[in-house]
Amino acid sequence: MRWRFRQISDLAASWAGHRVLPVALIAFVVIWTAVGLNFSFPRRWFLLTNTFCTLIAFFVVLLVQHAQNRDTKALHAKLDELIRSSEAGNHWIAAEKRDADAIEAMRRQHQAQIREGKPEARRI
Repeated sequence: MRWRFRQISDLAASWAGHRVLPVALIAFVVIWTAVGLNFSFPRRWFLLTNTFCTLIAFFVVLLVQHAQNRDTKALHAKLDELIRSSEAGNHWIAAEKRDADAIEAMRRQHQAQIREGKPEARRI
């Protein structure tokens, strides 16, 4: 089941990120509105269409967010492995899990080491 969900979220992310999709959606909305006004569709039909499109958009956003979260976790794991295998300080591993103030303090410390010309700061 997880494998199938991952496939669906990857497909939704690639589909939603394609450059043709916004143009196609704008064209669809213009055509749909013109047809609806021309054939005098009832307001209830437009309300139903709006609700349906909102639910689809919400579902696609959730699928894309799932794919992005998985990609971000994989990227952090790869970065942690690169830090672990290099001569950089291991205090940078899992920096994304710290609060913003701690990350900013680490960044300022690193910048100070670079200004002082410490060679270990340049390897990070």
